[in-house]
Amino acid sequence: MTDVLRRPGAVTRGVEPWEPAPDDPHPDAVLFDMDGTLLDTETIWAGVVGSLVRAHGGVWLPDDDVSVLGWSVPALCAEIARRGVPLPSDEVAERLHAGVGAVLRRGLPWRPGAQTLLLALRRLGVPCALVTATHASIVDGIVAQLPEGVFGTVVTGDGPVPPKPAPDAYLLAARELRVDPRRCAAIEDSPTGVRAALGSGALTYAVDPTVGLPPDLATSPRLRRVDGLAAVGRAVLASSAW
Repeated sequence: MTDVLRRPGAVTRGVEPWEPAPDDPHPDAVLFDMDGTLLDTETIWAGVVGSLVRAHGGVWLPDDDVSVLGWSVPALCAEIARRGVPLPSDEVAERLHAGVGAVLRRGLPWRPGAQTLLLALRRLGVPCALVTATHASIVDGIVAQLPEGVFGTVVTGDGPVPPKPAPDAYLLAARELRVDPRRCAAIEDSPTGVRAALGSGALTYAVDPTVGLPPDLATSPRLRRVDGLAAVGRAVLASSAW
């Protein structure tokens, strides 16, 4: 893995990012979202959804891509049905995962700094979890490409708990790591994921400053808005090397 963390770049739209307070406690564990946070897959999902809708005679515009970023698979299936695609939700979910999986088999689109941060946390012995709405059929293949022990537990969207924005997936991850979720850092990029993470009690880092958040999330004292994973590394590791 040769990815190098980058300093935060200029923000072109949305809110101005700010760095975490220096007195934030160091987390007992770090809980990562996957799509849009560690991997740049949000647009892949949107593209597969759009292709499926258009293949059945529906209309899907560029603005529709943006509107579904961060949605769970059940929510995407419901939207596809609303657009008039006459397929059972189970079949729609299978087609979505097959389409996204086909793209990811050509290579993993890592977000800047993701690999470096994961390896640094592993080297320092900080437990990590992957908490994603994506099904195990895709996630297992991704995790298999990583060094052993990067994630202490993985919670997928087809697991035993309700999907985001419910907090249950984060609560399950913390329970499986045997840590208090209130002493964890959760890393998210979308309003759906931020709501789930905050609902679990975790100190939540929203890493995409171009994404707007509803007022009830934006004003949470447990939210930290930062620009990218480099800022997360500086916060949770408190190292001048970041």
